[in-house]
Amino acid sequence: MPARAFAALALALVVASLPAVARAHSLAEFEAALGAREKYFQPIDKDAPDFALADAAGRPLRLAGLHGKVVVLNFIYAACRDICPLHMQRIAEIQHMVNQTPMRAQVAFITVTTDPANDTPDVLRAYGARHALDLANWTFLTTAAGQPEDATRKLAQRFGHRFTRQADGYQLHGIVTHVIDQQGRWRANFHGLKFDPANLVVFVNALVNDVHDQRAPSDPGLWGRIKGLFGS
Repeated sequence: MPARAFAALALALVVASLPAVARAHSLAEFEAALGAREKYFQPIDKDAPDFALADAAGRPLRLAGLHGKVVVLNFIYAACRDICPLHMQRIAEIQHMVNQTPMRAQVAFITVTTDPANDTPDVLRAYGARHALDLANWTFLTTAAGQPEDATRKLAQRFGHRFTRQADGYQLHGIVTHVIDQQGRWRANFHGLKFDPANLVVFVNALVNDVHDQRAPSDPGLWGRIKGLFGS
């Protein structure tokens, strides 16, 4: 089976297993149905903290510059040898699922380092390849020139969790994957590593298609849009 068809089937099976989701005609209904299935899902609805950071080549990137795309955002640091690699493995899995669909051009994956002093441009460039991230829509960000060393740790705190630096350089932290919609609204957290990645992908798909909800009174509903997305 071709990869795109397999991804379509996987998403279809996830949604079909949620009758309430299949009937959802609004994002609020969808969130309620998904929350009943995915205990690590936390719906949110507020403006996401904006940021102005830089990629491995020193190019500036602001969250506001990603408006029009759904953003999947996470924080890690490269020297972390326990849960950060597992987090990136999960992000790579989610990205692979998304990138087998037409959503590829509509979703940006952003990883922010909380250790900019040690995560040099060479480290940033190597990290994506080591964890099989697709540079087509994944970017690893660090502090921009002139920003304080703790700027990204403070940004993580604005997103609701801490990276507390210890004397040996180790950082105490939790694992959260944030989802931001096309208008820069922070729409969800997926906590830890035990959530089903397909649930996050289906949520991203709901956000991608929610733009059309506002303009199409004859909209067939989420299930109809998912089937249309994959040419079913």
